[in-house]
Amino acid sequence: MAVIDGLLKLIAARGADSLELSAGRVPELSKAGAPMPLSMPELDAQFVEQLLGEVAPALELPAGDADLQLPYTVSKSGATFTVRVSRRAGVLSLSARAGAPSRSAAPSPLSSSSPLPSSSPLPSSSPPPSPSPSPPPSAPPRVVPPLDTHVFDALLQRVEHSDASDLLLSAGRNARLRVDGELHELAQVLEEDEILALVALDAGALETLRARGSVDRSLDRRAVGGLRFRVNVFRQHGGVAAALRPIRREVPTLEQLRLPPDFSELVARSDGLVLMAGPTGSGKSSTLAALVEHVNRTRARHVITLEDPIEHEHVSRRALIHQREVGRDVESFAAGLRAALRESPDVILVGEMRDAETMAAALTAAETGHLVLSTLHAPSGPDAIDRIIDSFPPHQQRQVRSQLAAILRAVVTQYLVPAASGDGRVVVFERMVVNRAIAAMIREDKCHQIRSQLTTGRDQGMISLDQHLAQRLAAGEISRETARALADEPDVVLARGRVR
Repeated sequence: MAVIDGLLKLIAARGADSLELSAGRVPELSKAGAPMPLSMPELDAQFVEQLLGEVAPALELPAGDADLQLPYTVSKSGATFTVRVSRRAGVLSLSARAGAPSRSAAPSPLSSSSPLPSSSPLPSSSPPPSPSPSPPPSAPPRVVPPLDTHVFDALLQRVEHSDASDLLLSAGRNARLRVDGELHELAQVLEEDEILALVALDAGALETLRARGSVDRSLDRRAVGGLRFRVNVFRQHGGVAAALRPIRREVPTLEQLRLPPDFSELVARSDGLVLMAGPTGSGKSSTLAALVEHVNRTRARHVITLEDPIEHEHVSRRALIHQREVGRDVESFAAGLRAALRESPDVILVGEMRDAETMAAALTAAETGHLVLSTLHAPSGPDAIDRIIDSFPPHQQRQVRSQLAAILRAVVTQYLVPAASGDGRVVVFERMVVNRAIAAMIREDKCHQIRSQLTTGRDQGMISLDQHLAQRLAAGEISRETARALADEPDVVLARGRVR
């Protein structure tokens, strides 16, 4: 379905009179002359041209800064709209209003040889044979039953005013909220065009979605008192789906995340690589944001972050922080890392090490006197090391092992698990600090031996996941079922975690 479909539906869904779409401006509904800005970013010229192409595929506007008013009727989703197209001083605008144009409206200036869009068939001198019945012009578009008349705002507000960590949307299916790790079904059912309208993808993002099957972006609702969202839109069997994660306004502290104060030692070094590992949704990005904020409040450093998209927005305090977004400010993580080496940083945060090119650039940055912080999807510290090494071709792996042995400082693997009280979640983690013994194991391809170091290296700040599970269990913070499900040695954890 076309993106314009979902935007046009908003006219009826919100009881508006018209919809204004103009390059360089936020989309705006109008009701009784009062503007009603949508919770979307400003539209770029390419996106407005794409919308025009969806409304009138065969329409070719003259070159130059002509001022044109082109009434055009488009029937989509059972409703009829009049879309006026204008270009003034080079700025393209679309204005849509429900209903057919008046008889006196000027015809669209298309030549007789130009094919007309399928939504406006060419008149014929002879009546068409057996025309199929068409819906009455006054039939309203199908509107998904919302929590209130503002269906999109209502969904996002429900996330903003709850403890939900994610809003999941799938075309033709009920929306779902994730609260404390559990999914809760909502009454709302959005179609593909409505999802695309909600997440407000620009032309570049839509092209990425078509070419790659998924795209990341951010959605900013602060202008209407809401939050920013990290958004991933992806294609799946049956249409488009999206995952929206709210970004809370304040950058969290280590204390607020219930992480121990000595986590600050992870950013005490002046160089090297520190990794946050764990599954999706385990709070890796929040922990890194808290570490960056600790640097920001305590040290005079230059910090560059590379994120996709930017999540927590830092305000420079003692540190100078520059945040760059992949796709907007820099082409890729790897390109951003290469550029950062010329920008005099002390600390570089890489949102995620997704590929060998990014990993190689991160290793180089850590080798050249920078402290590099990043995340990786891996279930443990040893597995994170193996994943990095295995990302490179065999003939390069020996060199990568040597690099990691020299520059890897620590790997923290964290999980968010249900609290025993049933209220919220609790973080449990493994912390691996790279000492001489572990560095030698990495260099000699003996990462399977690292686990023994985790259990005996407490005096160096290490703790295994099983040890931390036992601590949480003994404190009554998690249940025996949770500990058993996550532990490597469940019986040992349950024995050590008896409530004292």
